[in-house]
Amino acid sequence: MWSKWIGVFKKGKIEEKLPSTQEILEEIKSLKKSLWKQAAFLDLFRKEVVEKLEENKVTEARHFIELAEAFFYHDRSLREMSDISPNQQGALEIVWEKLEVLLDSVGIEVVREVDVHFDPRLHEAMEKLPEGSGSPVVKRILQPGFVHEGRVIKPAKVMLERENSESKG
Repeated sequence: MWSKWIGVFKKGKIEEKLPSTQEILEEIKSLKKSLWKQAAFLDLFRKEVVEKLEENKVTEARHFIELAEAFFYHDRSLREMSDISPNQQGALEIVWEKLEVLLDSVGIEVVREVDVHFDPRLHEAMEKLPEGSGSPVVKRILQPGFVHEGRVIKPAKVMLERENSESKG
């Protein structure tokens, strides 16, 4: 079709028939369809690239997550010992502070807080809570959870208790 248009501008080819309006409209329709397909393909490609980049970020963060998990279990084993001194507890808190600064620099947040309200997005309850009137509260962290740049990578595995409704009054 475009060859007909190009032929119009060549010298000595003026006598050839110009394309009809219908042929031009069909060609425009065909081009629009092709452009829509290309736009859809490019959008899909962009989404795949963004998803792959996110996966790569999580993969790179995995080493930091493993370090934080290892320290969590080390910290928990030391705290469960009956003869840990206040100085040792303070040293553990200092290491946690430094580790959390490092993790924050790569966009990772550790979910390890106790005595907070249960959030099903951040926590995974490891036992069924008995019926009661109080809201569920995290009382023990069995495994830490991790959030990477606002996205939950791994929920914390927790033990829950019902909040005492009488003490809230």
